[in-house]
Amino acid sequence: FILLCLISLSSPVADWDARSIWLFNAKIIFYESSLDNYFSYSPYYNHIDYPIFVPVLSATMATMIDGWNEIFPKFSTLILALPPLIILSKISKKFLSKVILLTLIFFIYEKRIINGEVDAILALYSILLIELLKNFFDANIKKENTPSFENLIVILFNIIFLTLIKFEGSVIALSILCSFFFVYRDRLSILKFLIPIVIIAFIPILLWLLYSNTKIDTSSATQMLSGGERFLSNLLDFKFILHLIGKILINKQMMIALIIFVFIFAKYISINTNKINLDKIIIRKELLFCYLSIVSYSIILSIIMIMSEGSAHNVQQEYFMANTASDRYFAPVHSMFLLCCIYLIENRKITNY
Repeated sequence: FILLCLISLSSPVADWDARSIWLFNAKIIFYESSLDNYFSYSPYYNHIDYPIFVPVLSATMATMIDGWNEIFPKFSTLILALPPLIILSKISKKFLSKVILLTLIFFIYEKRIINGEVDAILALYSILLIELLKNFFDANIKKENTPSFENLIVILFNIIFLTLIKFEGSVIALSILCSFFFVYRDRLSILKFLIPIVIIAFIPILLWLLYSNTKIDTSSATQMLSGGERFLSNLLDFKFILHLIGKILINKQMMIALIIFVFIFAKYISINTNKINLDKIIIRKELLFCYLSIVSYSIILSIIMIMSEGSAHNVQQEYFMANTASDRYFAPVHSMFLLCCIYLIENRKITNY
């Protein structure tokens, strides 16, 4: 963490989304000191209606030093990354688990954890939600279905942060929650305590959507998705679909995550006399929970990317969304693959690691 702090505080913001969306919106909030005139600054590229949780934190960082610059405000993303990193480091007890966690930080997230973008933070809070929900279930089982108030509060704030970091956070949260309710549906006596927490957690983002939509003519989501009008034509564009699949699967982050996952997963499969034997570990509830979250979010995100291609916000470049966003949009999926690996390693009773 100290190493990441030094790198973050020694480099100015340079990447497009960090500079022109998140830090630019934070700059508006800093100089205006309120939201009164926030929506009057609306160049087409800064998505003024995006959730402002991170920009407000960045503006607060600038207020602490009583001046705006292009370095210190982006440090807010690293501050947000610290809580999930601490919790995830606690579940990584074995050496290989720690290596996988470091791989996630340095080779999957790379500079995105310190450059002012929010995709890595979104991914961290996604897998943190999976871990918190798993812990909530395990703790309640041990306490004979007695709900843990502390766990519920932490889950509440995790969902609030997740939905307020970026619009995709709401989709991720719903995907993870639906997967959790499906996998653990046999324990409805425990799950019923989560329903009011989930409802409360989505209130802040709903309030922001209602407020921002009264201040702007057309939301970013409407402009990008266009009511789904482009979905069918893009879906039938065979060349585009192949290109999109290639961009999603064939990039450094996805390849690293898949190779590690396949290598770890293969150790729990054996073939004897034309019979495939599966270790019971790979179908534990927490792993089924991860698998389903990966599948559900990947499907939803792929649909969104198909609908978004060719939007009015796109630069006049063929397959702009597929070329520029495939790796970072799927950062939560990369993270879930590696979280599966950590669960597999930590649950193995007899191991050579």
